[in-house]
Amino acid sequence: MNDLIFLASRLIEPSPGWFVGPIANLFGHVINFLFNIVYSIGPAHSLGITIIIMTIIFRALMMPMSIKAQKSMMKMREIKPELDKIQAKYGKTKDPEKLRKMNAERSALMAKHDANPIKGCFPLLLQMPLFIGLNFIMRQAFMYIGRLRDLYYEISEVIISYPNYLNVIAPTMPLPQAQALPAEVANASRLIPDRMQENAAEAFRLHEAGIPYEQLREHAGDFINLGSAADLSRIIHRFTPDNWQWLSTQIPATYWNAIETLNQQRDAIEIFFGISMIEASEMSLRGILDGLRWPNILIPLLVGITMFMSSWVMQLRTNDPNADERIKLQMRMMLVIMPIMMMGITFGLPAGVGLFWITSQVYQIAQDLVLNKRAGIPFVLPFAKKEEQ
Repeated sequence: MNDLIFLASRLIEPSPGWFVGPIANLFGHVINFLFNIVYSIGPAHSLGITIIIMTIIFRALMMPMSIKAQKSMMKMREIKPELDKIQAKYGKTKDPEKLRKMNAERSALMAKHDANPIKGCFPLLLQMPLFIGLNFIMRQAFMYIGRLRDLYYEISEVIISYPNYLNVIAPTMPLPQAQALPAEVANASRLIPDRMQENAAEAFRLHEAGIPYEQLREHAGDFINLGSAADLSRIIHRFTPDNWQWLSTQIPATYWNAIETLNQQRDAIEIFFGISMIEASEMSLRGILDGLRWPNILIPLLVGITMFMSSWVMQLRTNDPNADERIKLQMRMMLVIMPIMMMGITFGLPAGVGLFWITSQVYQIAQDLVLNKRAGIPFVLPFAKKEEQ
């Protein structure tokens, strides 16, 4: 067996699964196509600009359905008094026959005015497949964007060309067949992602349990050939800035200068105004602290702000001025709770996904403001006092 093979008891890149896989593949082709156009114009910030353009195109294609849904919600607001009359007519009855008649009258009224509260959910639901697929694409961007894949491959070739690279890259594998790998790698774990460390520990546990190395291959989810530039790319694409900094101290300047030149091209693609579009914070204290650093914190903050404003503008259209104060309080609480929840979710996602959400919400705000103006609905600041409204 090739002594450069590293046994991985789990996949280095998690499988997207039967649902996310087709979505990621579809949008991956779209992103790569748009990226090539943007990159040909200028490499700087190209991945971030691609995400913004793709989001705008996606929302523009959704616009007819989105406008129809919003008009339907406006109709719901207009017929609310009539719906209340029907409700008052039957009261809080539990009689199945009366309930059937009440629902039939409500449905007939809504059908007459082309009003349907469910239609308002369609634009959000249509965004979810892209949101889910983009999360996987950003975590494995080099698999979908050809230019990134080429750069990681070229970097891996430079690393492999360094005669002593295994002393830097290879993890210590405590298996008999892996003893050929250098053991004097005290700091190598700093370059190995957590998943690979867990893989090594799991492989060792299985071997200690009496499973021969040959049979471990049947239990393995992945094999990494450290002599293959393509396989090594799957490891280094997960390197953090600290990993790259440490690597620069471990290999000769000749090799590092070549890597740094390629890294500058990679950063021009992946970094959008100081924020990496592909890095995802770990779900740990360290990961949370990394997410709170400037400028990384900007993405979650803007997600929360744009979602709050989008929800507020939408509520201007759907609010019932005669609604019970308790209902109004609940609506205002949701205005605060939902953006905070979305901010928390964004901390654990690649920043590229957050940029998609920000762009989508800004587009939604602009669209809603135009529709509200045409409908004669005035804009008021959030939580403004009655006399200010």
